[in-house]
Amino acid sequence: MEKLNIEGIMDFATERSARKAIFKEGHFDTGLLLYTPGQTTPDHKHSDIDEIFYVISGEGTITINDKEVFVKEKDIIFSPSGETHGFINTSSDNWVVLQIKIDTRKKDEA
Repeated sequence: MEKLNIEGIMDFATERSARKAIFKEGHFDTGLLLYTPGQTTPDHKHSDIDEIFYVISGEGTITINDKEVFVKEKDIIFSPSGETHGFINTSSDNWVVLQIKIDTRKKDEA
């Protein structure tokens, strides 16, 4: 078992959004997505990764298949592989999102 307090890794970058790795084991990869006001992650998709996003603090907009969805603290979002998604911090505060990636390839392919 490993324990980590996220306060120690919440280092916001000024030039673009940041991802801080937390744990990676087998098919799981977790990290914090850190956005200052106005920062974005362009729309993209993964062919072999399901993702879960949990908003720890702040608020912003996630674009899912060209549809904008407003999310705030304590919202949770599931994005299956093949779904286009992107992020923008539309607020005046920092936005922190827990990202859980699940590799959907079969064990012998990963």
